[in-house]
Amino acid sequence: MTNSRWFRTLAACLGISIPGLWLLSVVTPGEEAVKVRNALVVEMGRVQDFTWSPTETPPDFRVNRALPSAAYARTANALVHPPEGPTRQGLELGLAIARHLQGEPGRNLGFPIQSGLDETYKAIISDRRGYCADFTFVFSGIAVAANLPVRTWSISFESFGAGHAFNEIYDRQLGKWVLVDSYHGLFFVDPQNKSPLSVLEVHQRLLEPGDARRGLALVRIIEGWLPFRSEQAALDYYRHGMPQLAMSWGSNVFDYDQSKVIRAAAHISRHLERAAGIATGVYPKLVVYPEAVSFRDFAALDRVRTRFWLAAASLAISCAVFGAMLYGAWSRSWPKA
Repeated sequence: MTNSRWFRTLAACLGISIPGLWLLSVVTPGEEAVKVRNALVVEMGRVQDFTWSPTETPPDFRVNRALPSAAYARTANALVHPPEGPTRQGLELGLAIARHLQGEPGRNLGFPIQSGLDETYKAIISDRRGYCADFTFVFSGIAVAANLPVRTWSISFESFGAGHAFNEIYDRQLGKWVLVDSYHGLFFVDPQNKSPLSVLEVHQRLLEPGDARRGLALVRIIEGWLPFRSEQAALDYYRHGMPQLAMSWGSNVFDYDQSKVIRAAAHISRHLERAAGIATGVYPKLVVYPEAVSFRDFAALDRVRTRFWLAAASLAISCAVFGAMLYGAWSRSWPKA
């Protein structure tokens, strides 16, 4: 009887661990976890879905409702109202936010922070670390606190997974959105009239046949610093990712950061935090820009989603079946209440 019990225990443990390992293989390493996360919230957009102004914000775009934290309110106020000059707004304010986050060039690149808004801000400013998603997260928080309309975009290099993220702010005087990459410390302008360019203008000009330098020029936010070996290398980098361009459909960074469910999940793991955000609907969906899109990579993302749900369902069924087996094997030996 004892041997039978241990045999069933071993069989149950194997039955649960095998689909568990399958699910683990689907979400690791980190690049695969990004694909899974994106696959669960992605949808294909239409060109007209991305051309709205802040006064025409789509009803399903998650606008921030929660109050900014004290740290972000102070920072935003200091950047909007500098002691040495007039009030900043629009692109001037967006560039001031980027310079504030950049500080002195020489950050410890490649070390993600992946924490709450206040913690991430402190790590960027004090520890001089963080990667692009940390910068867009904090940039959006300061912009929201400063009442500067902001959106977050991403480009990817393989199946809408690992890539790069940057912001776009709305300049009311120019009457347009303008790309601001606070992590790389740059934005783009028209080489003829020096007009700042939006993400969609950069997308169009980079993917046009010929030399992209005829259609746009790169401007360094901090003079003399660029984290690429050349401006041409920077243009090639963005061009490579533009067929996988997508927008995070929300600027609700403080709603996300202050959610009790998400904060509780974050104490356990980053993956569980994202899952809680998706399950509660606080995490914004990812809307893919359809022009010149890589449908091969978009289809690959669909396969990632299918594999994830199959692995998750397999684990759930295994836990139910083999959990019952474990209960049956050991329930008789448990002491009675």
